[in-house]
Amino acid sequence: MGGDYAPEQVVQGAIDSGVPVLLVGREKELAALLGRIEEPHEVEIVNAEQVIGNEEQPVAALRSKKDSSLMVAIRLVKEGRAGGVMSAGSTGAFMMAAGVTLGRLPEVSHPAAAIPIPTPSGRSLLLDAGAATDSTAQDLVNFAVMGATYARLVWGVENPRIALLSIGQEETKGSKCAREAHQSLKVSGLNFIGNVEGSDIGTAAADVIVTDGFTGNVALKAAEGVFTLVMEVVRDEMKAAGGIEKVATWVLYPLLRRIKRRLDWQDVGGGSLLGVKGNVVIAHGKSKKRAIASAIRLANELAKTDLLHGLEEALRKFHESGSRAD
Repeated sequence: MGGDYAPEQVVQGAIDSGVPVLLVGREKELAALLGRIEEPHEVEIVNAEQVIGNEEQPVAALRSKKDSSLMVAIRLVKEGRAGGVMSAGSTGAFMMAAGVTLGRLPEVSHPAAAIPIPTPSGRSLLLDAGAATDSTAQDLVNFAVMGATYARLVWGVENPRIALLSIGQEETKGSKCAREAHQSLKVSGLNFIGNVEGSDIGTAAADVIVTDGFTGNVALKAAEGVFTLVMEVVRDEMKAAGGIEKVATWVLYPLLRRIKRRLDWQDVGGGSLLGVKGNVVIAHGKSKKRAIASAIRLANELAKTDLLHGLEEALRKFHESGSRAD
């Protein structure tokens, strides 16, 4: 029931995903939508009458709406009835509810939102993208462990390159937290390649880029803004083109569409909340059916690769080895 285009686009996205889905929300409303769709599907409705809106304060909403669609969906994972949960609704309430209901993995103080970023040669993983704004050096080290495990198990990267986002490549640059994390990552045993700067986001400089949630969220939103600006400028210039430029525009149009598709967040679908005891995928509030389908497929992929077990084992081995930030 969450998202700017819910529930219509969510229902269609669930069907388009090709994945068996439990749709959690107001049964009558969802059943009416499903009744209008002729495509074969594996979708089952789980009734939940309460809905948490984006304008509600997460803490108050979770206390007063314990049987909201969001809470019921997360409990399905807790009970083992679902392999993962995806929502395009209130991000704050969703992350808070997932952490409280599912619990955190051992040694994890703050979960991290991990977002795939397209690069010329593939993609990199940025975390934390906003789950925690008061991260410690130890949190950043945990993010690196979890990010490396994600890249290895989900993307098949053998020895992921880990970088720390800072304001300069020198290890003496950055906040006190970043400097402490840098020293710990140097001796962590991970494939740590050092600091990267904001301009390196979107390049193939690293497979995993680690930062605190405040910085990561600002960096992500800034990148989204630049992408939107470029696309709007290109569209405006194409509309204003005349004469020979108009001909060239039509010739290049298929190429421009392919470029847009490579950079389009809707094919990624969403990010993963790493560090909780369940497969949790956060979809963009503006998600339409294509993005919803992509997010559901991501949750399905995380469950199939048993990412949760991999994260738990990686964290356990890392901390048993004594590699931690003091």
